[in-house]
Amino acid sequence: MPAAPRCTRADLAIAAALVIAVTATTLAAATQQGVNRDEAIYMESGEQYVAWAEHALSGALARPLSARSIDRYFDTNAEHPPLMKLLSGLSWRALHKCECASESRWHPAPARLDSGRHLTLPLLSEITAFRLPTALAFGLLAGGVYLFFLAAFGGRAGALAAALLTVLQPRAAFHAQTAAFDLPAATLWLLTTFAYFHALGAERRNRAALGVGVLYGLFLATKLQSFFLPFALGAHWLFLAVRAHRAGSPRPTLRPLVAMATIAPLVLIALWPHLWHDGITRFGRYLAFHWQHVHYNFEYLGTNYNNPPFPWHEPLGMLVTTAPVVLLALAAAGVLAAAGTLAAGARRSSAPAPTTDRAPLLLLLSSALVPIAPFFTGSTPIFGETKHWLATMPFLAIAAGLGFEAITRRIADEWSLAPRARAAVTAALLLVTALPAAAEVVRSHPYGLSHYNALAGGAPGGADLGMNRQFWGYSVRGLLDEWNRTLPKGTRIYPHDWNHPSYLLYLRDGLLRSDLVETGLEMPAISRSDVAVVIHELHFNKYEYMIWNAYGHARPDRVLSLDGVPLVTVYRRKP
Repeated sequence: MPAAPRCTRADLAIAAALVIAVTATTLAAATQQGVNRDEAIYMESGEQYVAWAEHALSGALARPLSARSIDRYFDTNAEHPPLMKLLSGLSWRALHKCECASESRWHPAPARLDSGRHLTLPLLSEITAFRLPTALAFGLLAGGVYLFFLAAFGGRAGALAAALLTVLQPRAAFHAQTAAFDLPAATLWLLTTFAYFHALGAERRNRAALGVGVLYGLFLATKLQSFFLPFALGAHWLFLAVRAHRAGSPRPTLRPLVAMATIAPLVLIALWPHLWHDGITRFGRYLAFHWQHVHYNFEYLGTNYNNPPFPWHEPLGMLVTTAPVVLLALAAAGVLAAAGTLAAGARRSSAPAPTTDRAPLLLLLSSALVPIAPFFTGSTPIFGETKHWLATMPFLAIAAGLGFEAITRRIADEWSLAPRARAAVTAALLLVTALPAAAEVVRSHPYGLSHYNALAGGAPGGADLGMNRQFWGYSVRGLLDEWNRTLPKGTRIYPHDWNHPSYLLYLRDGLLRSDLVETGLEMPAISRSDVAVVIHELHFNKYEYMIWNAYGHARPDRVLSLDGVPLVTVYRRKP
């Protein structure tokens, strides 16, 4: 494996281009993405958080730092840290001028911003403005993977392959188009790991360690998965320390881990006013909420699970049936190539590795395994499909980059290619690598949670295997344009799994006619509706029977599908 070079200005320019291109492409795609149940709540929370800051700075609050004032705004969705909600709210406030009617806002609340006070130009639609920070996180993930690969392993071609295979994943691309936490959590896992790796060999160790602490603090302020990262980095540091002790060399610097333990909590507290009063009790409630998290329904291999024990192999099953096959194949090649390199090095010399070697392969392994490991226990909630261990996927892509490097090097050596021919072959192979994954992203958009790869047989194969078809109620977005054109004025719609805040967002953003009325939940709502939808998941089958009984027929008016797999079925009441 070649020595990792220092990043040049050209490398920084490539990373910046990746950030910009991925962010812009993701944001454009997000305009077609449906609003999911959780996302609507996060958007509401972000609006509340920004309202507190605006009212505090304008003097509208007499005591903005009091517990009463803070709770008035920050009690919304207090079970999740604030960073992405706050960034979404700031993006919405800066880039969208809300001109909605008062009756279409979330609900009457004293903290609600007055639409007449929005002085900025509507550069983005309301929903898209909320989603900008997550799209930017996706861009930063691509740039971060590129630079991390260069710093740890070297090779621009492998770094580019790793960056492209990071973003050309249908499930990751879906989550990057939502104002949620899972994709930003994966980004901060990767960036904090990169900063830790850099700090181990940095000349200015205090400044490098400070960067680790700040990044980890931002991660703590994003999602609960942040509590698992120290296990991955700690295991790596212990290996380096034991190796140094056996060699009689100085142990690796502890500064990055100390910064994670000291600086990061301060960043979390500074960003989360909810903890400024009775913080210990409230932080305990936050942990307890997730420790005792409810188990939602999830279909896997034809069985609906809503309580443990779950199949231990569910994470592996979801991985091998949803990740692009080219990613899986190249990652396997990368693992084999790395194992071969390590074995060859062990045969050549029994001397200990130099302490300047920061064991990047071990860091890659620990950082990839820890996010997914809790889901092998059979008790950790699995309702989020792949989203709860999205942090594993960039490291799998880095392994794929190693595989790409090994294959292109082998081809170039076998054919004795001149430098120009080697570059041309590498570029062609990079295109061949990226195109299949890109095709999967395009084909599944905007229904990324219904995607299954070629090993599963695509979306139809996933349905035949009895895999979870979707969740979050977002796919109804594909029906709105047709409803706006065809439904009579005042039509009452039973929404099934798309919740009331999502309905209000569609009204606010002009995606749904204001005269179309959402009727509510369960059988009373079905009974008073003119149109009813069923968003297909195994545990939702009963609602179709309820609609048949209420409407007196079982003939669908419309079936929204992906590659022939029904996602949403629409029924109309007969006159």
